Amino acid sequence: MKVLYVIPSMPDRSFGGSTRHYYLIKYLSEYGIDVHVVCNVPTKESVCQLNLLQKDLNAKIYIMETPDFHLLKKFKIVLLNKMYPPIYRYNRPLHREIITSVINNNSFDIIHSEYIEVALPTINAILKSSFRGSKLLTLPDVSYLALMQKVNYQKHFYLKYAYKRVASRLKEHELSMINEFDNIFTVSEVDKRIYISNGVPENKIYVLPNGVDCNFFDCNFFTKDILQHPNVLFMGKLSYLPNEVALRIYFQHIYPKIKGEVPSIKTYIIGMNCPEWLNKLSSNDKSVYVVGFVDDVRPYIANADVCIAPVTIGTGTRLKILEYMAMSKPVVSTTKGAEGLDVENYKNILIEDEWNKFAYKIIELLKDKNLAIKIGSNGRKLVEKKYDWKKIAEKQIRVYEESIRNR
Repeated sequence: MKVLYVIPSMPDRSFGGSTRHYYLIKYLSEYGIDVHVVCNVPTKESVCQLNLLQKDLNAKIYIMETPDFHLLKKFKIVLLNKMYPPIYRYNRPLHREIITSVINNNSFDIIHSEYIEVALPTINAILKSSFRGSKLLTLPDVSYLALMQKVNYQKHFYLKYAYKRVASRLKEHELSMINEFDNIFTVSEVDKRIYISNGVPENKIYVLPNGVDCNFFDCNFFTKDILQHPNVLFMGKLSYLPNEVALRIYFQHIYPKIKGEVPSIKTYIIGMNCPEWLNKLSSNDKSVYVVGFVDDVRPYIANADVCIAPVTIGTGTRLKILEYMAMSKPVVSTTKGAEGLDVENYKNILIEDEWNKFAYKIIELLKDKNLAIKIGSNGRKLVEKKYDWKKIAEKQIRVYEESIRNR
């Protein structure tokens, strides 16, 4: 079987959604699928590791340079076209030509696009090619809904206006693109139900969850103590609005209560693009450590006492929770943070939406080591059973085979 993946960024096991691309491509190749990848890079300097990546993934990778739009260009797209700017950013003539050329020079059974941003150039390229196979689309979140949820968190009037203006148009675009593909993948049953409520046929949707590499994320490999105890760990891209909102909530409503009960507590924050307010808070509070971006998060997770996800907005599922669990760490999350994951409160995670109680659940884990070990151990068992990338790739291949038969 020969598959073309069209994705918005290079596969990278250390960076957000690119992690999904990396592991699925890697395991598809291991199962004998001939995988080709078309992806975007922000600058030509980003491709220095391309040969190593192709060898690592055993896949042929074609790259397109895609610099971001400047602010005025984004504003014009929002004002004149009522559209989410990345839709235009990735749908350039050169992009469509490259995808079309790759399709025409190969005999693909499947063309698989990931993220709504690259769905349109994929379809446009297919229409100009001789491709007659199956078309699949992965939607790691409900994009229009994610935008709608962000509206109330915008302080600037123009940003609030922009999000409102493009959300409804993006919804139309998203549903229109779904109609162009034979099947779609969502990462949770929650997202699947949202699309069904918008008229997408249920038999068109498969749930293919986010996952984790259980061999890579293994706490037993890391014994050196690098963090002070007791501690709480949060990780994620810090400029990503759901993460920034979660941290503001944590430091305003949760952390003061923890410090009242556990005065020696430390909080460690892992992630790139730290906002200025958080740097300032860390400077003023010596119990808060903003570590920033690290090449390998595992030593930090391995040394964490409690890992948190006080998330209140967003769609899809949180990769960080699966990575915490794979490292056998106890997790405290909101319902929204754990949304889409097959977890059970007080079995393999602690879930709480009231901030006072959220704080006391963290305190409970810090003081009750047996409970912390139990939650962490059960979390590890859960991801081994249901969320290992290798098993998810197996399911994806079965959908490929079914889609080809139906075609």
